[in-house]
Amino acid sequence: MKKILIAILILISGCDEASNSTEPPTMTNQSEIIEIELLSPIKTITAHTPIPFTESCMPQVNTCWYKIQKSANDTDLPTINVKNNGSILSLEQAVNTTVALDKDTTDNIENLNVILRGLPKGSTHEQYRDLIFSLIGKIQKSGWSHFYFPEDPRISGSQTEKISSPDEVFGRYVGSHPWLDPDYQLDLKRWLQIGSFYRWYFYKDGIYLNLKAWKQNDSQDPTEKATYLITLDFKSESEFWRDGITDKKERQRWKELLPERLNAYHKTRLELEEKARAAGIEIDEIYQDPPIQALKN
Repeated sequence: MKKILIAILILISGCDEASNSTEPPTMTNQSEIIEIELLSPIKTITAHTPIPFTESCMPQVNTCWYKIQKSANDTDLPTINVKNNGSILSLEQAVNTTVALDKDTTDNIENLNVILRGLPKGSTHEQYRDLIFSLIGKIQKSGWSHFYFPEDPRISGSQTEKISSPDEVFGRYVGSHPWLDPDYQLDLKRWLQIGSFYRWYFYKDGIYLNLKAWKQNDSQDPTEKATYLITLDFKSESEFWRDGITDKKERQRWKELLPERLNAYHKTRLELEEKARAAGIEIDEIYQDPPIQALKN
């Protein structure tokens, strides 16, 4: 965790250096377009990309990382076109693009991370909020739908006024929290009440997407200005449902273990939803968990 936070700080620092002016860098050349088809073999991407990926591997865990990393100072940062079952999500101004492969399970692209360049130094919380919701709109137009974790109550952003905590519902931490429902733009007052991490979750055709923003308040004017690191994580079913399982044998048995896990998750959801109804909070009854194809095979 310490290494991850150090890396985040370095990236944010780089974004600040690239943003000393009040305007973003002028584009001197047309940005390269990197096309990444999710679930396709990594070699089909790396063989034809206009910007080469670097490869680094850890034989001890049989895992490799394929990366395109640029400086936030560059004036021609690439656009990443993420393809998923016929749809395309274009992510402009990508500072870092990484594909992680667990060679024990696949050679296909099932774990993709894209980091985007932020706004110029001195930008406000409101400007970042609007930028992020503009990105959310683009994600939704590409066919991605709001995803609730199976243990979380299906409480939409329409009920925000009835939820007092920015991260809990009835004393329990909630990952897909009502305040961060992508279908409802959060007012600035509540936006500032959220801690350092913001997360929105989406689903489309067997792929899970987590849009994240990590906030670092300005030291001189923390209530008005900040720098946000914006990242997008795309995971396949197997990567998503194995996430958090550290035991290697259990990771291999994730399909077998998943039904029991889901039952426990849904029990928690039902308990929280029952409390919510009793408190006059509406439940999004229309929402249904997306199908898990692996359980149908």
